[in-house]
Amino acid sequence: MIMRDSTARGFTLLELLIAITMLVIVLTTLYGSYRSMLTRNPWIENEIRSQEMVRVCLNQMLTDLGAVYVAPSSEYKPPLSSDLPNPYCLIAENPTMNKKSFPRLEFPSLLHLRLGDRRRQDIVRIVYYVHPSPTGEFVLRRSETLYPYPRFKENSADPVLCRAIRSLSFTFYDGKGKEHHDWNSDSSNYDHQTPVAMHITLELESGPGGAVVKMETGLVFPVFRAGNAQKNRL
Repeated sequence: MIMRDSTARGFTLLELLIAITMLVIVLTTLYGSYRSMLTRNPWIENEIRSQEMVRVCLNQMLTDLGAVYVAPSSEYKPPLSSDLPNPYCLIAENPTMNKKSFPRLEFPSLLHLRLGDRRRQDIVRIVYYVHPSPTGEFVLRRSETLYPYPRFKENSADPVLCRAIRSLSFTFYDGKGKEHHDWNSDSSNYDHQTPVAMHITLELESGPGGAVVKMETGLVFPVFRAGNAQKNRL
């Protein structure tokens, strides 16, 4: 015959609920203290702020580039030496400033909407360029102008997309997958093509101690003008 210990019993539902409630309170308190400790750290704050700035900047660039305007082959004629510059070309150069090289990208985009008439779109000229600020840091600015496009000039009134730029690079890919770090869609060196895809790498100085925030992204252009040896998607 098996004897049962009548003094042994399990936990009641009320006791379990009380224990779970106390555990949740303790974990919430610990998480709050841990989060507060992290956010009060200036280095971590700077890195979080820099990451968010880079993310917003790259999203803006992808939005602009995703609406790139490309003149169809049926309308495009390679320019002669006597022709005026084509206002709808894509140009990427790598000028040097203060002994550092940063790319400058110019391209037409359909992103701008005419105020008062949202059924029509204007082709806007967008320029991304790096500019030294009065504090000595490099900032990435965005210039936007409507046709007729004036000759580009750096302007301290242009909106700043990113600050504390450490490096910026654009890599373009043609229809054969070949990499280019500059581009001119009106040049015979590029067979008067526009790029098929693009890769962007952006690095920021996130604060003291040499900390760096680096992000990369890329896109396949929705339209492109191919060379003579390729079938055009437009």
